[in-house]
Amino acid sequence: MRYLLFFLILSLSLTACQKENSYEGKWRLDLLKLNNNDLDYPSNIYIENDSIKFNYWAFDHWHKFPLKVEENKLLFNGWEVIHKKIKDTIFINNIKYANDKNDSIFNWWFDKPITEIKLPKINSKHLNFNKIEYRNPLYYILFGKPIGKNEYKLQLNDRHTEVWELMSFIHSERAALREELIPFYNALVFIDTSTPMKYVEDIFYYLTISNQYKVSLINNININYNDSIGLYYDYSLLNKKLPLYNESDKYGINTSKRPIPPPPPPPPYFPFFDDLNLETKFLLLKKDAIYHNDKVIETSGLKTIVKQWVKNKNAIFSLYDLESTYGKFLELTAIINSVYQNERDQLSKTKFNKPLNELSHEEITSIKIEIPMYHVWSYSIPHYNTVIENNKSFFGLNVNAIN
Repeated sequence: MRYLLFFLILSLSLTACQKENSYEGKWRLDLLKLNNNDLDYPSNIYIENDSIKFNYWAFDHWHKFPLKVEENKLLFNGWEVIHKKIKDTIFINNIKYANDKNDSIFNWWFDKPITEIKLPKINSKHLNFNKIEYRNPLYYILFGKPIGKNEYKLQLNDRHTEVWELMSFIHSERAALREELIPFYNALVFIDTSTPMKYVEDIFYYLTISNQYKVSLINNININYNDSIGLYYDYSLLNKKLPLYNESDKYGINTSKRPIPPPPPPPPYFPFFDDLNLETKFLLLKKDAIYHNDKVIETSGLKTIVKQWVKNKNAIFSLYDLESTYGKFLELTAIINSVYQNERDQLSKTKFNKPLNELSHEEITSIKIEIPMYHVWSYSIPHYNTVIENNKSFFGLNVNAIN
């Protein structure tokens, strides 16, 4: 009897192991069977013994969790992910993943990532009220380090390229969609947190001369789950609009080895602050330190300073040197943006008795008129100085060059 019980336990253990082992390996998303293309689903799922991990489809960016497998559930990260396994296919909320042990036909679709991007991951409280409108056409612009190399490169689609090729990429994408309504496009910009700002400024430049002003600066990627959608990626981001291109702007770019082609005709240029006579306030990002009046300002106290400027309707210039990193730039920009949004949210609750993100277009417009965003955020210190030298003003304001 003792031996029978032993063999029974052993048999059950082996069965459980075989069951868990049957899930091990790589599972690839079947794009052809998607009913909803509006979300970013994990393209690859890796199951290894007692863990499950996901790699973001466009570049090297991992999420990994301890895993327990039950009859129709994958248990990880506090979730009970409902699934159904039929032979070499897993269905997660009707999203089909095929086992890749024999190199499926989707290999060409989801090849190994060629770029590593370490996203900034700044405090998400600075990134409120930001959503991506997935129904609009999106550009995915990736900038980081090629796998195994210590250099910075732009990735467009599945290859590394020079920054100046960004303009032709945008034009070809628009042509492919047969759509020229520029305001409906949105550029999702994934940039490595350590990237020097000289590269970022050039990316901004080529977006601007391509009349692509709407950008989403990605702070982090999170993987989420709910029973109706399944597993999907969500973004922590900052939505911004670049200033309109000024044909009289003579500032040269920093990193391109190719002569700049003539830009397309820009929209009409209007100075931001013309005839407003605003008091100006400057924040300078130098070697990743924030300065105001030649004194270093800690990010912990930045909101308090900026809040008074917003209340006073001052013009705020947050300028950066070319050596500072993108991560620090994004944090500075996001903090200033959050002050504006919080002030607008408070006014929304007072005026309409509801938060800012629930307002109609007309209601939001009325809030923006009362609390205008007088913030110039995308200019480097050298670029700013060039504008001052040539125009004797900056966005319609008489200000001095910065030493």
